[in-house]
Amino acid sequence: MLLQEDLAMDRLRRHPVITGVVALVLALSTMWAVKLGQLGRSVGTYAEYWSQPRGETGGLLYVALGDSAAQSIGASAPGRGYVGLIAQRLRTSTGQPVEVVNLSSSGARIRDVLATQLPALDALGREPDVITVAVGGNDIGDYDQATFAAEARVLTEALPAGAYVADVPYFMHGRWQRDAAEAAVMLRANAKQHGLHVVALQNALEEQGWQAMGTQFAADWFHPNDRGHRVWADAFWTRIGPDVDPDCPGHRTASPEFQKTGPKSCR
Repeated sequence: MLLQEDLAMDRLRRHPVITGVVALVLALSTMWAVKLGQLGRSVGTYAEYWSQPRGETGGLLYVALGDSAAQSIGASAPGRGYVGLIAQRLRTSTGQPVEVVNLSSSGARIRDVLATQLPALDALGREPDVITVAVGGNDIGDYDQATFAAEARVLTEALPAGAYVADVPYFMHGRWQRDAAEAAVMLRANAKQHGLHVVALQNALEEQGWQAMGTQFAADWFHPNDRGHRVWADAFWTRIGPDVDPDCPGHRTASPEFQKTGPKSCR
């Protein structure tokens, strides 16, 4: 047996191209395993980071609801996820301090937002200036049309008017994308019906093309990396940005009341 192994190693040494390919594969596999481990550990560290308000008080209050994407999983740091990027854009656009309360949780489904995150939102005792919601991706694994439709309806009925609600992320292929596309249609329809701002996240991700698999995803090929989180932030900002109103000092958006009555409704 040892003789056979020695002969095999000798053949590899005499073929440097094969040796190089094997070494490269081993190096890439090790690098991927390390990054996958870092990703797993980030779930706890990022949750700890967002367990308290971030940013500055005395200005705008931004509340994020959702799942691991809202927790910034996949990003190289909590502040580099789409929630942190939106907060930065709010500060830049308004010149106001922005406090971020991130009520999301990794693995959350719509039912979890209803059970824990919305009660936490109600308990804040202060009306947020901006609310973003991105949930539904984790519901696709064991997707049931009737269940999703019912929970989406309850969610959109319960959210405050004016919240920015993303539809379901783009899953690229197979039954997962067929289910995600159907779920996205239902979520968009319910959000519009209840006076919420619809963020076309699925379309924004689909427009990135197949090459995004190699450039916009973390090691698990599920969560967005830094570049992917910027795409998510861009999708949200497409809806939030036009609502930024410079005639409302201390408040970044034209609320439904503002749209009806003008500057007197600046809060």
